[in-house]
Amino acid sequence: AALAASFVLWCTARMARQAGGALAPAFLVSSVLFFALSHQLASDVFLAAGVAGFYAAILDPRTRASLWLFVALAVGFMAKGPVVLVLTVAPALLAALWARDGSPARALTSWRGWLLFAVIALPWYLVVLIRTPGLWAFFFQRQIWERYATTVHQRGGPIYYFLIVVLAGALPWTFAAAREWWHAAREAGRRNLPDALLASWIGLPMVFFSFSGSKLPAYVLPLFPALAVLASCGPRPERRGHWLRIALATFAVLLALLAALTPFDSRLGSPRSVARAIKDLRRPGEHIVEYGVFNAGVPFYLRETIPMLDVNRDLGFEGNEAHARAFITRNDLTRMVDTLGRAWILGKEPDVMALANALGLKATRMAGSGKQTLLSLERPG
Repeated sequence: AALAASFVLWCTARMARQAGGALAPAFLVSSVLFFALSHQLASDVFLAAGVAGFYAAILDPRTRASLWLFVALAVGFMAKGPVVLVLTVAPALLAALWARDGSPARALTSWRGWLLFAVIALPWYLVVLIRTPGLWAFFFQRQIWERYATTVHQRGGPIYYFLIVVLAGALPWTFAAAREWWHAAREAGRRNLPDALLASWIGLPMVFFSFSGSKLPAYVLPLFPALAVLASCGPRPERRGHWLRIALATFAVLLALLAALTPFDSRLGSPRSVARAIKDLRRPGEHIVEYGVFNAGVPFYLRETIPMLDVNRDLGFEGNEAHARAFITRNDLTRMVDTLGRAWILGKEPDVMALANALGLKATRMAGSGKQTLLSLERPG
């Protein structure tokens, strides 16, 4: 992830220098956001690396027709699937039409390029699809169509959700980036391909994701290199020193806020404190169970499989052995308590208390992580 973020910053600086902009905004806009999102276990930073590599190549006339376009597309496809095309190919074709310059479209018709893309991006998908019957329909219906067209994943938001994310994430260069995007959109129709590419890179995906039934801030992470490049062109040369001082001060404040929030990371949902409490309090052999809500961070930090009870997960591709290892019944939970005298359970506190009462067990709160609480279960008395 660190290498991918570094590559994004390198591409951003390269594009900013080519556009004649200042490097400070290019680095600060991207680095603040990537630093903040580095606390999440997600593949979006790798998608952003593929997208940044694509535009670094297509914005430069010397590399526009090269195979690097397709290498970058393949990296993004491996990281996140077909959505990379919404962030790259679709905006590039829109920009070609907008600026009345067919060079991006011609570059994307290279059969050698698409062959290279297929060699890099498709083998892993093909192997997994062949080895897992039914995965094709699951992948396209549940993970693509339902994620975009429905709210089944319960991650909805208002249509202006990503606008707020972008405006806040571009600080302290929000005004400069917005002003330069508007300028680029106006210049795009005057046969200005670089401006058309930058304006399309931000505009088309923003519209697309705004109508999605699933919304998370990281979805628009690949747009921030474009915002950074535009922001770098905003300050006039004689004013760049002034803006650099403002940016450095804002960047320092943001880092200080992130550092100040560290003691409260458990309240913000980080499972590290819960994992630490489990390690300190658990006796050898005692079981831990996740109840009602899945938390990937606990098994990650503990480096062990955590069985689940009444957790709604996708089970269609699990064999009986894997299912038995990952999921337990209420009778299994009772036996865990009776065997060693105590078991640990992670879930929403009211739900765990209700479960304990139903099973005739005593629940004691030991630690918390966001909306989830770690409790010990024992027999009364």
